[in-house]
Amino acid sequence: MIKKLILLVGILLFIGLSAAIMGNTTTTLNLKSGLLVLGGALLIGFLSFPIKSYNDLIKTLFLVFKTPAPNYRALVKRIERLARINRSYGNLALEKELNEIENLFLRKGIELVVDGYDPYEIYNIMEQEYELYISRKESLISILTTLQKLAPAIGFVGTIIGLINVLGNMGDPVEMGRGIAIALQTTLYGLLFANFLFLPLSKKLSAYVKSEANLLYIILEGLMDIAKFRNPKAVAYRLQSYLRNYCGIQEYALESPSHKGSRISFNPFQKVTARRQHV
Repeated sequence: MIKKLILLVGILLFIGLSAAIMGNTTTTLNLKSGLLVLGGALLIGFLSFPIKSYNDLIKTLFLVFKTPAPNYRALVKRIERLARINRSYGNLALEKELNEIENLFLRKGIELVVDGYDPYEIYNIMEQEYELYISRKESLISILTTLQKLAPAIGFVGTIIGLINVLGNMGDPVEMGRGIAIALQTTLYGLLFANFLFLPLSKKLSAYVKSEANLLYIILEGLMDIAKFRNPKAVAYRLQSYLRNYCGIQEYALESPSHKGSRISFNPFQKVTARRQHV
């Protein structure tokens, strides 16, 4: 709620300051300059990426602002419970839990465990699902990054067009100054769209994808432990240890104080890639 209020206040403040700075220009002219930059950037973007990617981008951005932060601890408890059921009662009891699993990635992995797939096969299948999902999300980030680069370029093109028009009608110096000021508006709008629209959306989506990557990584590691019939408490402890490091709480229960500085942080992408190379 507080983040939404801060965002709303920031938008209103930005609009108010923009109106005060550009108060001498007409609303129609501001609208034309803004539409020129935004329309040009989107047009080139549509030519660069498939339309389906934009539909996926819009849906994902709605989820980014609508979906609450993932509950990692609840996920670890769910994985611990599934590991206990599989270890104590077997695949048939685990199959009854499928309807209660909301996460599609976790559900598919449990289905593979129930069907009796080898842990190595489960890892390969789920790793491919993981990489395809993350790569699709990264392609959406590249769309926003491209639009961020295009907006200032289109604004500069609009400025050049305006200056050509001014130089072609050199008469009254006052009108020339007014024309130059109008021409520079497209550059201003290009910078505004790039830094106040596309850049924040790109950073927000990047953080969302990173959060999902960590979530899927926890599920992938938990599925391997479930498939190998490992102790549920050991499974929960290992996943919670990763969560503590991910959340920034450094607790080294298994290390002496002299070795704290030698601990190396890792990224889920890097660990999955390294494990695949070793295999």
